[in-house]
Amino acid sequence: MKQNYHAIALDKKDTGEMDRLYTFYTRENGLIRVPAKSIRKSEAKLAAQVEDFVLAHITVVKNYGRGTLAGAVAEEYFDGLHMHYVALSCVDHVRKVFLTVVQEQERDEQVFGLLLAYLRKIEELSDIKDHVQNDEQIKWITYAFLIKLFGIQGYVFDVKKCVACDVLPTAQTHTVFDVHNGGMICGRCAQKTINVCAMDVDTIKSLRAIYSNHLPMLSKIVVHQTVNKQLQNIVTQIEKWIMR
Repeated sequence: MKQNYHAIALDKKDTGEMDRLYTFYTRENGLIRVPAKSIRKSEAKLAAQVEDFVLAHITVVKNYGRGTLAGAVAEEYFDGLHMHYVALSCVDHVRKVFLTVVQEQERDEQVFGLLLAYLRKIEELSDIKDHVQNDEQIKWITYAFLIKLFGIQGYVFDVKKCVACDVLPTAQTHTVFDVHNGGMICGRCAQKTINVCAMDVDTIKSLRAIYSNHLPMLSKIVVHQTVNKQLQNIVTQIEKWIMR
């Protein structure tokens, strides 16, 4: 039995003498792992079609178990991000988190669409010549992607008001992010918490924008380095909490 998938190649692992085990995220069946026989032979042409972060149309032959990768045709290679150090570093980090929080064979077209939109946006940003601002935008889109991915997985955090006392923050209010309490904490309530991340007004606005906009729209927002630093700390705290 043959099954066809629209797939994004995420990882590969050498097995045996000439084989590999590939990890794909597919639109039709979510995360799947598929062995490919003899794909490491010098004359094999299939490997080039399923390099990491390539969008491909793959065919899997299933007699039992995971089946076998029988064919693949690359649709988008995303060559630009492979040539950009910051972009590739961010995408590699996304892959590690993605493979940790996403379970096998749980179909979710929203996740597939989000991942594909992310790769396309990073590819687009990789071609911009203003490297300093470009690198900040790549990081911004990466943090936005991860926060949206966590949201789809059920990890949504309140950034509209203090989760402890329901007070709305003002420009003068000192606020922090506390993953253990579910989101934003005002300065008064933060005195009773530990392991929190500082947030200024621009970071709060950025988090609200992430929750209320689609990923391609977020690339129109220009964030400064301080926001990215604070978002990095927040995302790291969420990752540690989820993966604990």
